[in-house]
Amino acid sequence: MERAGAVGLPERVASVEEILWHRDDYGMITLPDEVDGHRVRVGCDVVAIEDVQDSLAAFGDRYLRKVFTASEINDCRGSNRVHRLAARFAAKEAVIKAFAEPDMPFPWREIEVTRDGPLPLLRLSGTLAERAQQRGWLSSSLSLSHADCHAMAVVVVVCSPTESE
Repeated sequence: MERAGAVGLPERVASVEEILWHRDDYGMITLPDEVDGHRVRVGCDVVAIEDVQDSLAAFGDRYLRKVFTASEINDCRGSNRVHRLAARFAAKEAVIKAFAEPDMPFPWREIEVTRDGPLPLLRLSGTLAERAQQRGWLSSSLSLSHADCHAMAVVVVVCSPTESE
């Protein structure tokens, strides 16, 4: 016997992802400000490989020492050096956007991209680590990518529900 369908009842149960993510009238998928009581912050950035290449050509080691930690410089040795540096620069810019405080000073070297095997990780130090703690940052996820002409990074941060705005 075939089951009769009622008006308004779904054909299937929605997944957790479908419940958390929302498609607006324009087809854009958005994540709500709160997920399970936690605040979510996102930052992303795209960097032209040529811009990093030009900075290296113009300023050399001075540019490297101002923007990157010794560990980052070491991790970027070898082939695709400029692409890897550009992706890390994009990550630093993405972190700045996740903070959403444009007037706040951002010391470049206090934002560091490290690795856990193949996975990139974000490490904050100094005043930025203190500010992230004050803002309730609990965890972060970092994604890096690069192509021939651009590098990009996306940072997703989960903050405690008691984040001070």
